[in-house]
Amino acid sequence: MEFKDFLKEKASFINKQLDRFVPGCIPEELSNAMRYSLEAGGKRIRPILVIESAKAVKEDVNIEDFIDIAISTEFIHTYSLIHDDLPAMDDDDLRRGKPTCHKVFGEAIAILAGDGLLTYAFEVISNNKKLSAEKIVKVINILSHNVGIYGMVGGQAADILPNFIDVEFIHLNKTAKFLSACCQIGGLLADATEEEILKLKNYGINIGLAFQIWDDILDEIGDEEKAGKRLHKDKDKNKITYPSLYGLEKSIQIAKDYVEKAKNEIKDLKNPEFLIKLAEYIISREV
Repeated sequence: MEFKDFLKEKASFINKQLDRFVPGCIPEELSNAMRYSLEAGGKRIRPILVIESAKAVKEDVNIEDFIDIAISTEFIHTYSLIHDDLPAMDDDDLRRGKPTCHKVFGEAIAILAGDGLLTYAFEVISNNKKLSAEKIVKVINILSHNVGIYGMVGGQAADILPNFIDVEFIHLNKTAKFLSACCQIGGLLADATEEEILKLKNYGINIGLAFQIWDDILDEIGDEEKAGKRLHKDKDKNKITYPSLYGLEKSIQIAKDYVEKAKNEIKDLKNPEFLIKLAEYIISREV
């Protein structure tokens, strides 16, 4: 089986788990908007990273003890996509080949759907009854730090400011820190040592940077039909990207270098095989 097919199986498992936790609420329009965006598809990389990082440390870890925490990372990711697609941000009409949330439900409900998913994620985490309160607090601290003003939110703000030209800062904060947080959380939940958690943290940063550079490359040379969204928008908006700074060939090499760094970080863990293959897959994907 090719790794991308194996990854699809993992994503399918996450999709089934999502059904257990997708929130229902009143007004129904808000609930429908959240569900619409969650069920639009995706690779489910973040919850997979939580689970597989735990397995990399301890093979017999009990996933059921923290599946809710893994799923909560997909809520946060989906919130970020809903807001990223808004007219005030990237102004995208398509996401994964389907109309974006604000195109279907309107801007106001889309904003509230994103808000709802973000806050509900932390409610789900804090409701976990199988882990110690100390672990839950650590999970919340790691996540909130890396998806907030010192991570994803800060990176998104930098990305839309026309005079902010530090592309590595944007990629590090907008993408890499969230992926790294998922890896750290997986290690924490598997009782990893501080050294092992640091290795997972660095692995996540490196695959996150490689992932975002590869997205820059695909925005230049990718297939819109396969991507399921509008491409070349960075060039159209005169945004600074790795290809615009370094050219395609050097950008590809930089992404490969980050992947090698990621693999080296976790090669000595007990079960690093999946994480190694995931790092390699990041710079082979077409979407």
